[in-house]
Amino acid sequence: MKSSLTCLTVLLMVLGFVSGARAETVSIVKINGDVVIEENTKVRNVVVFGGQITVHGTVEQNVVAIGGSAVLTRTAVVGGDVVALGGIIAVGNGADVRGTVTEINSSNISDAISDLLSDDWEGWSWLFAIFSLVVFVTTLVIAMPIVALIPKPIVTISEGIALHTYRATIAGFIGLLMIAPVAVLLTLSVIGIVLIPLEMILVICAAFFGFIAVARNLGKRALSLAKKPNDSLVRQTFWGLLILWIIGWIPYVGWMIKVLAIVLGLGGVMITRFGTKKA
Repeated sequence: MKSSLTCLTVLLMVLGFVSGARAETVSIVKINGDVVIEENTKVRNVVVFGGQITVHGTVEQNVVAIGGSAVLTRTAVVGGDVVALGGIIAVGNGADVRGTVTEINSSNISDAISDLLSDDWEGWSWLFAIFSLVVFVTTLVIAMPIVALIPKPIVTISEGIALHTYRATIAGFIGLLMIAPVAVLLTLSVIGIVLIPLEMILVICAAFFGFIAVARNLGKRALSLAKKPNDSLVRQTFWGLLILWIIGWIPYVGWMIKVLAIVLGLGGVMITRFGTKKA
């Protein structure tokens, strides 16, 4: 449950940054770098990926460090939550934190596995969190080289989805519904039986490429709202995959949104013929 709340907090932080930027309230988002909030300095939110956050001043809402740590000195004031995913949180004497302080790191994971082995239900929540994180990291490891090495099909698919969203959605649903009937038809011949694994590989590749394209569109939109519309394709895809992963933690509707993204992506692949033809 704590993992779900943590990921939901990160999602709210991203959304909070966008709305904050629109209202010209200072929020800080940084990738692969450290952030220092000096004393007598006030900001709205601080989000850092792959770096350390050091707070001497005031953060009105939340502090989130992903792949890094957060240090709150004695003069620090944080109006919301402090979250460190993959790092630690150091709170100095006198620091004022009005929300919750949450760490998720290797020691937490070890405790979670111990709880799981001792039949603690909280362990199951942690086990799911670990599995989700592994899937997310694996997706990044596969997706980033694809986007960097063969960007043209991804761009074509994502543009097809953006321009023909309704058509791509319908095509995606039809594609999903046709998987089983096609497999049954293939079983009617010896050659067809051999082709069934090929059909499955084709469907998986199509769904994966489509999911990357949907993530690219989402990341592009988020960066555009953050006034960085001309960012690289790799960075757009990274942000999109991160947002989709976080959305997946939203209770009840998160998994439905991710399934819809897969269906939409599959349809995008179909209407662009694997990114070889503009829709």
